[in-house]
Amino acid sequence: YDLSELRRYIDWGPFFIAWEMKGKYPAILQDEHVGKEATKLFNDANALLDRIIAEKWLTAKGVIGFWEALRTAPDTIQLKDEQGNVLTTTEHLRQQIKKADGQPEFSLADFIKPDAKDYMGAFAVSIHGIEPHLQKFIADHDDYNKLMLHALAYRFAEAFAEVLHLRTRKEFWGYAKD
Repeated sequence: YDLSELRRYIDWGPFFIAWEMKGKYPAILQDEHVGKEATKLFNDANALLDRIIAEKWLTAKGVIGFWEALRTAPDTIQLKDEQGNVLTTTEHLRQQIKKADGQPEFSLADFIKPDAKDYMGAFAVSIHGIEPHLQKFIADHDDYNKLMLHALAYRFAEAFAEVLHLRTRKEFWGYAKD
């Protein structure tokens, strides 16, 4: 998947949290306490992103699937293939947190229509190619860029998940996030 497109979806909030900087992006860049360092960090990250993309350091790979789903019991879902054969049966726990009286304890199965045709989808994303670049930073004793590369690879994975979610909503279900 095109890293240039994924870059537009990077959530910078967790990036700054990874560097133990408190504040919301973009306001953190103007913060009286950490703004100067946050801006330097942000600029360094974007310079490295330019290099990662231009030199094709990383590759984004993903897979997505949809299956017919049937809720067969309050906490049980069957997934079927295109011919209607059962692929798997899954049991789902109910929420385990303490709630006020009368509040429901949801299970994933609650979101599948009981005894009616419904669908369930899933996707997985990954970012490949980081190792040779990490090894170079390690050999150069460049911990800063090693950590920066890790942080940016995580942001790419998160951005990729967001993009697949948005594309799925638009292409398969006919609506996009507002």
